[in-house]
This record gives sequence, C-alpha cells and structure tokens, in this order.
Amino acid sequence: MIEQVLKYVKERFGIPRNAFRGFRFFQRGRDVWIVSEDVPDLRYVNRAGLRFARGGTKNPKLTTTAIQIFGRFATKNVVDINEEQLESFLKGEDLVVGTLNGISKGQVIVRYGSDPLGSGLYDGNKIKNQIPKARRILP
Repeated sequence: MIEQVLKYVKERFGIPRNAFRGFRFFQRGRDVWIVSEDVPDLRYVNRAGLRFARGGTKNPKLTTTAIQIFGRFATKNVVDINEEQLESFLKGEDLVVGTLNGISKGQVIVRYGSDPLGSGLYDGNKIKNQIPKARRILP
C-alpha cells in the first residue's frame, strides 16, 4: 500500500520520491505513517511519527500536516490563492474559483505565496475546504 500511495503522490502532485529522503513509511490499517529513519523500530509503541495519508490505495488523502511539510515539493494540482481567499480558506470556507487551467478534479494543495496551507477538493468550479476544524481561524 505504501508504494501505491507514494505513486499517487508523484502522479497527482508531482512530489518526487527523493523529497522523502531521510524518512521511512509504515502502514496501520488504511493509513500510511511517516517517521524519521533515525527513529528505531519500536515494537511496543502504539504510535510514532505522523499520519501521512489516510483512506487506503483507491483514494488516498494526504493529511494537512503532510501537505504543510512536503507540499513545497509539489509541481502539479497546486492552487495559489490571494490574500482575500486566504482569510476565507483559513476560516474553513469553500472557495469559488471557476475553471482552473492545468488543475484536475480531486484533491488539490492550496498554497498562499510559498506556503502550502492544506488541501481542498476541486470539482471544476470550487474548492471544498479540507482544513481540520481544530486548525481553522474562528470567525
């Protein structure tokens, strides 16, 4: 499953495998986790590292944390937003963006300047916000 998720990340976002140099991946259920390769294999530890993607191989979803760390390597399906859209997005609102050339329907990385903020689901007209409620700015 890990190889399929990394293949998806490369095909969907253009993030090369070498962006993950120094890390290793492991699977728990339908989730893929990432940890520094310096962390020893801790047999009795329930959780180590951070969740990288969830949902299995059919439609994996990169986590917000993974996007914020590795999204800088993305070359495809990245939507740049302006300052007005930034405030709306950080509040958890969806963004009406219309047709975006070069952007495929599905999960996209939302970026402001050089900062990857998180993800959204692009349907060809709007981006459905996927920022977790705990990370949103309260109105």
